[in-house]
Amino acid sequence: METTIFGGQGGPRVSTLALGTMMFGTTIDEPTSVAILDRFREAGGTFLDTADCYAFWIRGATGHESEQVVGRWLAARGCRDEMVISTKLGAQPDPALGSAPWPRNAEGLSAPAIGKAIEGSLERLGTDHVEVLFAHIEDLSVTFTETAGAFGELIAQGKVAVAGVSNHPTTRVKRARAAAEELGVPGYTAVQQRHGFLRALPGASFTSPQEPADDELLAMVRAGDLSMMAYSSLLEGSLVREDRPLPPQYQSPENQRRVEALWRAADEAGVSRTQLALAWLMKGDPAIVPVFGVSSVAQLEDGLGAVEVPREAVTALAETLAEAATV
Repeated sequence: METTIFGGQGGPRVSTLALGTMMFGTTIDEPTSVAILDRFREAGGTFLDTADCYAFWIRGATGHESEQVVGRWLAARGCRDEMVISTKLGAQPDPALGSAPWPRNAEGLSAPAIGKAIEGSLERLGTDHVEVLFAHIEDLSVTFTETAGAFGELIAQGKVAVAGVSNHPTTRVKRARAAAEELGVPGYTAVQQRHGFLRALPGASFTSPQEPADDELLAMVRAGDLSMMAYSSLLEGSLVREDRPLPPQYQSPENQRRVEALWRAADEAGVSRTQLALAWLMKGDPAIVPVFGVSSVAQLEDGLGAVEVPREAVTALAETLAEAATV
């Protein structure tokens, strides 16, 4: 497994593929989750992505199941020092906020909410720190200064190594970083957004607060200002499977041509479509860490092969797309 430094100078060294654990302990039972975690570790994977709200929307779930499964696995295997943990806070429903529909009842990004949420995550994960902590969704009720100060305090206390932000428009990411700089505390040096080989249509909206990466954000990643993780890169399989149409937010003639180009290039390179789609992120410009969520070891095995995709296959695909754009 290849590795990279994540989150800027002083950030942790991580595997270039992250394992998404969103559904562990809910729709993916614990024995299967453990088998996936074991195989990921065996293959040299070190980067685990979770959140304090995964997956509260499943009937009967609390939102704490993913962190709990990961924590029990870390303890059982005694491998905490080997793994890099990314978790998120801010989106977990808070019963104290009443019956308002989510995300209006989300815990938010106030200093008290952040302090409470991180303690819960650390307890569930069975650790005294996490390497990466993301502000999961926007909280328009608090100032950037308050949130930046709370994250800065966690870093000063050694509970967090890298501050990250997810599902925030690029303009607000920049304002949050400026607020941290003004305070003299570490700002966001990592970002996690919806992104992949296909780009969402301009103005596309999603049923939950999801923010696709835009050109301005990608330029910041390319310049080294931010490290990036990408989620939903395979579009729930529709990017690589004939039996699943693209989501409406991605349906366009250009995206259909890109899908066809990806499939042809994968065949020509002798790799799977999933492997090339993940390698496009891992070995592209800018290099991005995909969050790869699977429900079986077999699916994981396919994704792990992305590490072995020749860089030349990614370059050839990029050149094909560039040539098509000039026609």
